[in-house]
Amino acid sequence: LWTPTENLSVLLNAHNRSLDGTAAIFRANILTKGSNKLNGNFDRDKVFYNGGDNNPQKYDGNGESLKIDYDLGGLTLTSISAYETTNGRSRGDIDGGVAGVGPGFIPFDSASQDSIDDLDQYTQEIRLASDNDGPMTWQVGGYYFKSKFLVTSDPGFVPPSTLEHKNTSWAVFGQGTYQVSDALKVTGGLRYTSDDKDMAVIFTPFGKPAPVSVSDEKVSWDLSAFYALQDDVSLYARVARGFRGPSIQGRDIAFGSGSSVAQSETIQSYEAGFKSELMDRRLRFNGAVFNYTINDPQFSAVGGGSNSNRLINANKGKAYGVEFDGEFAVTENLLVTAGYSYNHTKIADKNLIVATCAQCSVTDPLVTGGAKVDGNPFPNAPEYVLNFTARYSYPIGDGELFAYTDWFKQGYTNLFLYESKEFNSKGAFEGGLKLGYAKADGAYEIAAFARNITNEANLRGGIDFNNLTGFVNEPRIVGISISAKR
Repeated sequence: LWTPTENLSVLLNAHNRSLDGTAAIFRANILTKGSNKLNGNFDRDKVFYNGGDNNPQKYDGNGESLKIDYDLGGLTLTSISAYETTNGRSRGDIDGGVAGVGPGFIPFDSASQDSIDDLDQYTQEIRLASDNDGPMTWQVGGYYFKSKFLVTSDPGFVPPSTLEHKNTSWAVFGQGTYQVSDALKVTGGLRYTSDDKDMAVIFTPFGKPAPVSVSDEKVSWDLSAFYALQDDVSLYARVARGFRGPSIQGRDIAFGSGSSVAQSETIQSYEAGFKSELMDRRLRFNGAVFNYTINDPQFSAVGGGSNSNRLINANKGKAYGVEFDGEFAVTENLLVTAGYSYNHTKIADKNLIVATCAQCSVTDPLVTGGAKVDGNPFPNAPEYVLNFTARYSYPIGDGELFAYTDWFKQGYTNLFLYESKEFNSKGAFEGGLKLGYAKADGAYEIAAFARNITNEANLRGGIDFNNLTGFVNEPRIVGISISAKR
């Protein structure tokens, strides 16, 4: 952070990331028809690959950001500029086994690779915000986003296809908060967004499809109220309307099919809750209820017997739920946290039909073209999530020894748009542990850690077009971490 004058501060950030590892490990027929439990074909220490070159994954990226704040006297002008660039590739044996060998029945071999080349992304935000002690505070600003990148998809049985994607988006926004009384304040905001996306085919062995362009513009808004019921208990309510621009999916072009487009979606949400700090602020406990409706929600219809990846819009998506979180300082050195959320989601579209799996047991009504998914939960949306953490510290010198553990458990989670007996999970849980020493001022930390300490095998996803392929969470990982900051 550089502060050349009292009114001006400049923060420059530069970062680099290099990943050389393994893509998702697909495992053939680790589910038995009619069950979502891992069967005898699953072995953490063994894979059955004859393609995919051992599933390599490599990505390199770097970026810079510059934040400038200037105090104008009663007003603060902020500029945030950022640039990111990335290149990488990921390859995999998709069927997870060997056709004609196993494990189980594998009708054909499948291996593919996707790469991102020359991703350039630039963002610019400018804000002007009030800085005074009056009852009214506000900010106005603008945002600009521009990106361009190439995607090359290699299906393995024909030459690869290369597509160019471009996205330009900009927005103007404003927000204000008014302190109505000592106990009540209200906040309102407006945002206008324009979003443009383009896709062009650079090369494909299946001719040259026409370019695709989509665009939309919308006004989104939010209105909230915050009421201090007591010094340590507050109530709040919020209603908002959000917007997600249209999307283009072109990967199917590499497999001889056309691209797909999902139109814009809008969401109307409602939330109300409370926040509290009790027992001389040793206990923090918050809760909320929420309800939202998405008009024209975007979904990816992945896989199916046709092995496609189509973007689609449903008529509506609906959800409601509750969530609680708490933090308790049991002693000066022991802190525990816990959270719970219940989330009921539902696709509401009586006419939506999607392709289904090659070998699984579909529980939705089957019609010509696939399964009717009206009433199904959103894919990969857990019905509930539980989490718990505990941290104990022991002061020593100008730092502390500490022990930290974290755990989570999630409820029923459907993996695809359609429901089946196999492709879902229920009751998955995982825990971690960290033991180390930290400097009191946060300058550095050194610790030994373990992730998935009970070595749970939780189904995380599936590939449905070939066999009952699944992939699971990471195994137990033990290591040492060192971090430092200035």
